[in-house]
Amino acid sequence: MRSWLALPPRTPARRLRNEPTRKGNYALMFGLAMTVMLGFGAFAIDLSYLRLTEDQVQDVADAASQAAMITLKRGGSTAAATTAASLMLNQNVVGGVHPRLQTITFGIWGETRASFTQTNISPNAVRVKVTRDGTNSVPMFLSKMWGRDAMAVTGNSTSAARKLHTLLVMDITGSWSQVNFANARAASIAFLDVLTSSYGDEDTIGMVIFTGPFAWEYSPFRLVKDEAADHKYRTSWGNLNVASKSTTHAHSYPVECWVESPNLNIFTYPTNTATDKGGCYPKMPREYTDEPGTDHTTGMTLARTMFNENAGSTVYNAMVMLTDGIPNGFPATEAVIRTQVATKYTETRWRQYEGPRPHTTLQIQTDSNTLATAMWNESRVNQWVISFVQDGAFMHTIPKGNGTFTYTTNSATLPPLFQSIARSLPLVIVY
Repeated sequence: MRSWLALPPRTPARRLRNEPTRKGNYALMFGLAMTVMLGFGAFAIDLSYLRLTEDQVQDVADAASQAAMITLKRGGSTAAATTAASLMLNQNVVGGVHPRLQTITFGIWGETRASFTQTNISPNAVRVKVTRDGTNSVPMFLSKMWGRDAMAVTGNSTSAARKLHTLLVMDITGSWSQVNFANARAASIAFLDVLTSSYGDEDTIGMVIFTGPFAWEYSPFRLVKDEAADHKYRTSWGNLNVASKSTTHAHSYPVECWVESPNLNIFTYPTNTATDKGGCYPKMPREYTDEPGTDHTTGMTLARTMFNENAGSTVYNAMVMLTDGIPNGFPATEAVIRTQVATKYTETRWRQYEGPRPHTTLQIQTDSNTLATAMWNESRVNQWVISFVQDGAFMHTIPKGNGTFTYTTNSATLPPLFQSIARSLPLVIVY
């Protein structure tokens, strides 16, 4: 009988017999691991590329709908708008290949968001669908191992004509020199000319002018297309000047106005007809000599009223204010002087707003920013401010929305500045 000590070792034998099986398991596990890794790689690489092409096709769709809408807005036909959209596709690629314009639809975009009604009769909106699909789908890389050779990508975009309500708020205080104000006047006309070259059917334009305690609705909101037809505002803005006074020694007035008078608030010189109203600049509002200063809040308050009266959810409101200096308030004593005028004159040619008095310089600074915020919150008024001569620190915080603050000491820069702002106003909105 053999001793158990003489039996052959079993464990090493079993280990040898199992060795090929374990190698097979390792190979299988490695293969599965590589498959999983390749799968994650396919997911990461192909998904990233797919996301890139999706962004690209959406950009092209947005550009195509904008091109079509701008063509319509500038008087083009639906056929011309379709051509403009197709041209945009021909100039752009998605994943290195031109997409195709699957559909283009014209319609009316109402005041209520997303209320698109299809029609080819006087459309104010364009909806496009741009795609790479079918045989033109975006090819995949590692996803082919899963049987996914290509993926379709699509971009949808709607562009609608945005109604522009644009208001110029012009400082006409007597501190302007005639040379500098001539450039301010030219700037307002240059702004108007830009809008009349690229207007929509519902775009409007207007002007508010202000001095110290007063502001006037010099040009109520009117359709830009009407202005393009009859140039009514262009003519009246050509007469724009500083506020009229009966007699003064201010450098902004011509020498014939330098006449001493016992009562500087009687407008009998140089004329006093029913239409001219008297004063150095009879076509402008009159300003009493005991009402100096610059109060930006008067112009902004009247502008706020006008924007609120013409509010709308698809309206882009733009206010461009030009001033030649920092605010100059009115102490309480001047309020008393104002009541001593024998005949209180009220301008009847234009709607007039009279601001509070006394109104100190600090109050004007604070109230200007409060008004700017209120205008943005109430009617989303985008605000630009251009300051000539005086760089008032408080003016930097007035602009809201897309607006900016610009300071310049060279009045010759005013017309190109106004043109640049006018050209920056959006022609369409994109959804």
